[in-house]
Amino acid sequence: MDRLVATGTKLDEPFRPLMEGAPVQRTTIIGLGLLALLGCTPATAADLSTTIASMTEPAQGAYTFLHEHPELGKKEFKAQTYLEDALKQFGFTEFIASTEAPTAVIAILDSGRPGPTIALRAEMDARPLERNAVEPTSHMPRSQIDGLMHNCGHDIHASILLGTAGILIANKERFSGKIVFLFQPAEETPGGADDIVHEKILERLGVKAIFAEHVAPGMPIGTIGIAPDFALAGSNYFHLKIKGRGSHAAAPNEGSDTPLVAARMAIELSEYPARHLDIANKPVVISVTQFLADGNAGNVIPADADVSGTIRSFENISLGENGEPSLEQKLDLLVSRMASEAGVNYDWAVRPGAPATRNDPALFEQIIAPLGRTWPGMLDTHPGRGMFSEDFSYYTGVMPALYFSIGVSKDGRGLAGVHTKEFDAHPDIFAHGLRLMTTLAVIGTAGKMDWQ
Repeated sequence: MDRLVATGTKLDEPFRPLMEGAPVQRTTIIGLGLLALLGCTPATAADLSTTIASMTEPAQGAYTFLHEHPELGKKEFKAQTYLEDALKQFGFTEFIASTEAPTAVIAILDSGRPGPTIALRAEMDARPLERNAVEPTSHMPRSQIDGLMHNCGHDIHASILLGTAGILIANKERFSGKIVFLFQPAEETPGGADDIVHEKILERLGVKAIFAEHVAPGMPIGTIGIAPDFALAGSNYFHLKIKGRGSHAAAPNEGSDTPLVAARMAIELSEYPARHLDIANKPVVISVTQFLADGNAGNVIPADADVSGTIRSFENISLGENGEPSLEQKLDLLVSRMASEAGVNYDWAVRPGAPATRNDPALFEQIIAPLGRTWPGMLDTHPGRGMFSEDFSYYTGVMPALYFSIGVSKDGRGLAGVHTKEFDAHPDIFAHGLRLMTTLAVIGTAGKMDWQ
């Protein structure tokens, strides 16, 4: 497919303050703790503060472009062009192509001095909105593509990572080793992180640790959250096709009454964890997300129905323990029993999604103390797990990794949940996101951690 090039967009404009040394319009100042980590003198400290402050508005400019031009997974052609062009303007010359994830943007920053190689990752893809849904007209910027929206924050993550790249290449004399900037496609669909991992790109580059952030609605601006071990659940997707006998609506006894059968099965599947599993110690959430029983007429009871949804768990649902059947086997038996009692045939399939996301405990211990000394807001390290899932988990399965939550809520903004059309974030997120990712890069390339 030919790459689509964004027209009418001056990519150099958002970055002109950094390139030309124009006066800084915002006052985002990096903390003295981070300057100490860099070993900066007072003179160089002012330069670094200016660089970081000058990147806040360019990051917002990148966000505006990405938000207005949302693209689905593996179709992020405009985003790819925008990010590559911006990185080249910063001075990046080394890029790695991905065969399996061709819209990925992977840029290398080499300090020229011995040191560890780390990766900073952000996603690029948007999501389809629900049928007939549109982004609120009050949002600014607002999606220009009907039916598509960046309502999971990937445009924010990519913009912050782009700004971080600009900061670090302007200050690369202060670092050792290499930094890999990974702009990853297709987080919302199969074939994003799993393709990157399968292709062994990071392994070939010698990456020893990887870091990422994700916006957290409802968490105040200035707060970041991180805890060791499992943070996000793994996902699995099920589809149940019920095959019965149709009938006239006036004579349900002559058919299978399939819609009611499907409804009962959907309820039993959703309620199964609470009544049959130890969810206090091993949480499981089964959610029905699609239900279709269409008779194409108000007086027809259809013969067939479809029920689909997700199974969220921190454990592998295909593996049993202590001789017990696995959760997948238990659900197979449940569906079989329900279908037999209703007198219908069925097709039942479970497809694995992303595994659970795990923050490496050793890397957490090495990073958290210096991060705590430099972060000016709240650093929440209380243990906590969420039933959301993320394909960042594929990286956590092959190398030490940390996945941070970062607050986006302030002044009534940043409260709506991800994957809703109301999702937004307070603009102060860019200053804090740049600070977080820059700090992680500084700490991660300091050469004081043993990640072998």
